[in-house]
Parts: sequence; C-alpha cells; structure tokens
Amino acid sequence: MPDRPARILLVDDEQPIQTLLSFPLQRDGYEVVQASDGREALARFSEQTFDLVVLDVMLPKMDGLEVCRRLRARSSVPIIMLTAKSEE
Repeated sequence: MPDRPARILLVDDEQPIQTLLSFPLQRDGYEVVQASDGREALARFSEQTFDLVVLDVMLPKMDGLEVCRRLRARSSVPIIMLTAKSEE
C-alpha cells in the first residue's frame, strides 16, 4: 500500500473541466496534478509517478491519442480517455 495518496494526472485544455473533475477527486483524498496540453502532460508524467491518467482526446500541441501512445510505450499506467467528439 503506498505511503501517499493515489496521484492522478488530469489532462484537459478547458479550465472548467479541470475544476469540475479535480474538486471531487481532491475531496476524496486523491492528489491531482493538472496539465493543459499534450506536451505538458508528457513533461508532468516524466517528473512524477502516477496511478491513473485522465486524458482528453482533443488537446492543443499534441492530441490525446498521441499522448496515450507515448505513455503506453513506457508505462502500463491506467488511462481514462475523455472526449466530446462524436462519430458521424
């Protein structure tokens, strides 16, 4: 069992979404580290150990699918993908 709270990397470029998701997670005892674009997400992931990544698909600088590919190439951390994109 870890000596620290579970750490979640939350990646979304919209601040209201960051706030909406971060608040209840922090209230429940999780440590939430935020990133607002794909490059920042990869940098944060290199700096710390994460127990979960919550990743938006549509991000500036590098989309969430590419971030997911790069994370998966070096880690088996669980990743939850967020999207508002629909298939038509």
